[in-house]
Formats: sequence, C-alpha cells, structure tokens
Amino acid sequence: MKSRLLPYAMLLCAALPLQAQNPPKGFEKVDQEIVISTLQAAMKYDIRSFSVKPNAKVKLTFKNPDDLPHNLIICTPGKSKGGDKGKEVIDAVLKLGEKGVEQDWEPKGHPRILHSSGMVQPKKETVIWFKAPKKEGNYPYICTFPGHFELMNGMMAVSKRANPVTNLTYKFYHGSWTALPDFSKLEPKKTGTLASGLFELGPRDRGDGFGFVFAGEIECPKDGTYTFEIASDDGSRLYIDNKVVVNNDGVHAHKGAQGKAKLKAGNRKIEVHYFEGSGQESLYVGWSGPGFKKQSLSKGAPAGGGGPSGMLITAEEGEAAIYRNFIADAGPRAIGVGYDEAVNLTFDANNMRLAQIWQGDFMDGARHWNGRGQGFQPPAGEAIIKLPAGVAFATLESATSAWPKAEPRTTELRFRGYQLNKQQHPTFRYERGGVSIEDTPSPVAGEESSHLRRTLRLSSKAAPGNLYFRAASGNVAAEGKGFLVNDELLITIAGGRASIQNGELRVPIEFKNGTAQLGITYQWAE
Repeated sequence: MKSRLLPYAMLLCAALPLQAQNPPKGFEKVDQEIVISTLQAAMKYDIRSFSVKPNAKVKLTFKNPDDLPHNLIICTPGKSKGGDKGKEVIDAVLKLGEKGVEQDWEPKGHPRILHSSGMVQPKKETVIWFKAPKKEGNYPYICTFPGHFELMNGMMAVSKRANPVTNLTYKFYHGSWTALPDFSKLEPKKTGTLASGLFELGPRDRGDGFGFVFAGEIECPKDGTYTFEIASDDGSRLYIDNKVVVNNDGVHAHKGAQGKAKLKAGNRKIEVHYFEGSGQESLYVGWSGPGFKKQSLSKGAPAGGGGPSGMLITAEEGEAAIYRNFIADAGPRAIGVGYDEAVNLTFDANNMRLAQIWQGDFMDGARHWNGRGQGFQPPAGEAIIKLPAGVAFATLESATSAWPKAEPRTTELRFRGYQLNKQQHPTFRYERGGVSIEDTPSPVAGEESSHLRRTLRLSSKAAPGNLYFRAASGNVAAEGKGFLVNDELLITIAGGRASIQNGELRVPIEFKNGTAQLGITYQWAE
C-alpha cells in the first residue's frame, strides 16, 4: 500500500474535529453516536473496536472516570493498514522530550492524526464531532500519555457495512469434530480483533478442521423481542448474555436456523461458536428487532441466499466491480455492476434492460466461485428494486398500445458488449434494427445515500418515429418533477416527454438530426 500521508494531511486541514458539548453547524443530526470511557485503574478503553460508515457524521463522547489524565487520538491506517496501532504517533511523542508536558503529550500537526480529544483530566469528559473518512479501512485510536499506549488502544473500522456490534474478538482453534466442542477446555491457535464488528471466517489459516469462538457486544436500540439467525456449513451456535438463542450444530451443508429473545435496550453480550469439518465452509449471522428489518452482522450471505457464502465482491476506491454470471431476476446473461458509492445494478443482456438496482453490498461470489456452484445468485445488499421484465425499447402503434410480452431472450435487439472507462464504469452497447444505443449508468454520491443516473444515447440514419422507452411499471404516480414508482423509487427524466400509460412510465424517443438522448435519475424514496 502506498503512503497516504499527504492526502491525510490535506484531510486533516479540511476536516478538523470540533470539541464542543453542543453540536456545531452541520452536526445537528448525526449518523452515529459513540461513547468511549476509560476503565478505572485498568488503563484501558471500554470500547476496543467499533465501526462507522464512510462520510458518516459522528458524535464521539470520551469519558474519563479514571484518576489519571487520558486522551483519545484517531489515527490514519498507515502503511500497515492499521496494524501498527498508530505507533508512529507514539514515536513522535517520545521525541517531544521536555516539550511533551507543554503540548499535553500530543505531537501537534502530525500527518497521521485525524481527530483528537485533547488531554481529558480525571472525572471529566469531552465530545468530538467529526465526519468519518471516505476511504474504508482500520483506523487506530490511542492514548498518547506516556506509558499508556500498549494497553490503551483500539480500532475504528470505516466500512459501508457499519453495524451495532462492538468489541468483537475471535479465538481460532484446530481440531476435528462432528459437533461443537467445549472450546473453553481447548487452547486457541491464535486470537484477534475484528474491528469491523462483522462475523467472518477470514482469520482462518486452513480450509478444514478448525473452529472459532467470536465474542462481542451488540447494542439493542429498545426493549422488545429480537430474532437472531445463523447459517453455516458446518455447525454453529449463537448465545446472547451466555444463553443459547440459536442452535445450528452438527455436520451439514449450508443451512440456517433462527431463535428469538426478549431483550432490554442497551449492550448485550453476543457469542458465536462455529466449527468446520471438511468440504466447503460458510458462516452467516443476522438479526432483526423492534423498528428494523433483518440486518446482516457478517460478511456471508443469509440462509436461502444461495449456498456458500463469505466471498463479497467489492469495487476499488472510486471504481466499479463487474460480475458476469447467473444473477437472480436478471437472467443467465446478467452483468452486475457494483460501484464504490454503494449503489449497484444488473443489466440483462438477453433483453437489453436495466433489471434491478440496490444499495449496500454488491454480490457474494461464493456460489459460483466455490466448485462452480449452479443457480442464480441474489444481490448481497438491501433496498432491492426490480425494474420491468422484457425489452425496454419497443415500436408501438400509439402511446397507449400494449407493450410486447416479456420473452426469455429477445430477437429484436442485439447486444454489442460494453466498454469500460478509466474508473471501470461500463457503457452498454446494443442495437434495435437500424438504431444504435449507448447506455451509460453512473453513480451519484450523496451525503445521506447515493443514487444512479443513466444516460441513453441513440443514433440512426433512418430514425423511426414510433419508438418508445419503458422506464417503469406498477403503481406509477406523478411526484413533483418526477414519478414515484411503487412508493419506493423516484424517477426523473430529461430529454423526453414522459407519461403514464397502462400503468407504465413511457417516453417517446424524439430524434433530431438522427440522434436522441435521455437522462434518467433513479433515487430511492424515503
């Protein structure tokens, strides 16, 4: 990994943290609140790891009930991606010498310092308001008071999949079992922290004959009944506050089980035990509760999501990832596109249409990559919106004519492949008769969430006068300058006179000098 010192120094100047009890301008509403406290006479933070989403507005309250002064400094990942725990900053503190006391043991302006609480005296507290970095990764936080660093350190994970699990640790074991053993009687081969708060099998060092014990804390937002789900190949078990809630033990292929628990609001202890005998391995953990739908707590796919899990496909920073395979609701010639901005789509090359869009995670490639598994893989994210099946372009006698019935594969359009730009963003090319079409989707980043913009460019030497584009179908209603579809999608169209016909949003294609262009914006309705 190349050094990021200069970019982070620029970030520091642009986004210094604000220390104030009252929210500064722009932070009246935050995305996440974190409270970190020192432990009395233990020289430790009570929260050793937590996760936030990129660009999230964060309120971090740092409390110091101890009898010694402490601070909390968030550092950049550095060359070792956070593995050094910010030691470069500590080395700079040691070089301060006699000036250390005057500067509260903080090397002001150090390029690896992102945010600092300042030195907080005993029985005092402070609040830091900051915007999380855009780049995903592990960001160490440390106390720079002399002698405190080795024990007083933690990790802030910046991840699009930030979740309510904190202090997640793992113990990894070697062994051959047909059921979950009593891990407390075994010696782990290695231990570690999962700063992302996501249950995963990544730390393993072998493919068969191993086990994990994961332990952390999960924050329940309110009193009520919570449903926990665990799916695995082979056995697994989930505990809340040391009580078994889900039992999925034994040797078996990927399958899931659920359990319910009545819980009080606040942090609850969560533990997951897992073992793998031989063959394929997978693990998924999820939950739902009062006021929120099912949420993944792991890097795997849920039970019923398509077999093996845990091989999430992600885009490089500022780019897009392409996944060509059998994708659910998009056909056997589907092309998935996952953008770094956490918006995704599938293009159906059988019918030259945008098949579906969604937010969050892109695709789990395990089904098709582990032993060439068969079947259609669903998207790995959430807020999935399906667009009309069948062709998106058709010749009609009039605006009110019936749209052609959907076919497995159209014979009216011909796919001409796609071209990638420098950011690996595709432009799809296809033809209908004598009309050539370039279809370019692109992500639009937003403060709260991203959305998609699509540009359709058509050209023809003999432009037809009765060609229509179908943008959506279902419950379509005019909404401001756009159209609300099924109460979940807001579509705005530029370059054409869109209208609602037969429960469909249609646009007549108007050629001028042999060309036409449509601009379509897809936004998730709040």
